[in-house]
Amino acid sequence: MHLTLRTDYAFRVLIHLARHGHTQNRMTVRHIAERHNVSHNHLVKVVNDLCHHGILVGTRGRNGGVRLARSPKDINVEHVIRLMETEGEVMTGCAPLQGRPCILADTCRLRHLTRQATDAFMAVLNGMSVHDLLS
Repeated sequence: MHLTLRTDYAFRVLIHLARHGHTQNRMTVRHIAERHNVSHNHLVKVVNDLCHHGILVGTRGRNGGVRLARSPKDINVEHVIRLMETEGEVMTGCAPLQGRPCILADTCRLRHLTRQATDAFMAVLNGMSVHDLLS
């Protein structure tokens, strides 16, 4: 199983804002990037996507920043993962070798089994919110 760095960053932002009660008050992306020692530029892209999908509300300008668009209890973990994992495959799948499809694709069941595992994984996460991730 593998989640991308993009998904990791998304949850860092969401948990950080939830932990610090930022459903009303804004926090800068720079502050979050510095606190988590992550790339500011990469984090900006993730935050823009979360804003675009209505999970965060962003305000530009001198007193700008981001805040949660709704309560952490109302932000579904599975939904966030599906938004962030742009490849469409959340975990594993068959990778083409040197741009060519695998010659075993017609007889191999691995892709089907990993799809079942992904569905089971996501079913567990569907019942969880960002609030559930807080310690």
